[in-house]
Amino acid sequence: MKKRLCAALLALAMALSLCCAAIAEEQIYFTAVDERVLDLNDETMPFWFGGYLYVAATVFRESGVGYSYNVVTQTLVLYDSSRSLVYDVATGAGTTGQGEMYDHVCVTRGGVTFVAASPVASYFGRTYSNTRVNHGYLIRVKTSGAALPDSLFTETAAYLLNAKYQQYQNRNAAAQPPDDQTGAQEDPSAAADGEAGRSIYLCFLAEDGERVDGWLDALEARGARAAFYFTEEALSRCGGQLRRITASGSAIGLAPDGAAPAEQLERMNRALFAAAGVKTRLVWAPDADIAALQTAGYCPLQPSIDRGTYGLVSAGGVSALLRQIHGRRGAASVWLGGNVTALRVLLAAAEEEEDRLLPMREIVS
Repeated sequence: MKKRLCAALLALAMALSLCCAAIAEEQIYFTAVDERVLDLNDETMPFWFGGYLYVAATVFRESGVGYSYNVVTQTLVLYDSSRSLVYDVATGAGTTGQGEMYDHVCVTRGGVTFVAASPVASYFGRTYSNTRVNHGYLIRVKTSGAALPDSLFTETAAYLLNAKYQQYQNRNAAAQPPDDQTGAQEDPSAAADGEAGRSIYLCFLAEDGERVDGWLDALEARGARAAFYFTEEALSRCGGQLRRITASGSAIGLAPDGAAPAEQLERMNRALFAAAGVKTRLVWAPDADIAALQTAGYCPLQPSIDRGTYGLVSAGGVSALLRQIHGRRGAASVWLGGNVTALRVLLAAAEEEEDRLLPMREIVS
């Protein structure tokens, strides 16, 4: 009952915050089942939540999983001949066919219900992959009948993916209101640059509860998001913060001891689920075997900029960090550690540069 209540509270909070969080994600995600590419549109666009990519539940229907939605009881059931998942769409909570609490909530956005892609695929004997392609990423759910490996499928589907992307762009352009015709013109130097600002993924070590509250206050005041990697000890006493972070659209990761033993990560995820109704694959473990963590299904952070030794405590440090970020091409993931007292200065400066502060995701670590 306690876990179910946590999930219900989480889902209600997500209903208020998730639309904005999803819009902030700038990547395009195509979806495919076996060798069939599905429609590309904003209504069913996958998004990241709690370290997992969420896809429309109908993707699994396309893969042959049974699908039943009861409008009256607001219940979604995914099933096959031997197992089922039952979601209370109003609260997001899920249970298995045996009546046990399921680890991953569902999320409803714009009338479409989304579920965690990787764990649901595994539950129903499917496989899941996330592959970089032109214009974005291809999320593929495969049944035992899939004929092509991902590498070959992405090559053969390249033309179709490009066509669907162009159709998607044309629909969005047609839906935009006409430009203001007051005579204002674009800055030609900005147009030539082709990129306003950078996507920045800030990552903090969450040990000090009071300091974490301050970071959250600063981020929320600017509409920014980040990732908070909690130690095991902090997980045991920061339930309110964990729920706040999850509902705000920021990300939660795990910061285990030393070599990140599997049993500790499992224990930490159980504590996270008990407190906030979610689990995560995001891990900060610089001394661990990265390949082993990835094989075990985790997403170890490998930041493009590591300031953990220095922290961020002055305006000079902020200037130096922004120079590093803007000296790079594309997005930057930044490990700040726990010694961060100049966050508001960084957020103000990043806003001036039109940078986007986003929550960490598997694809950019």
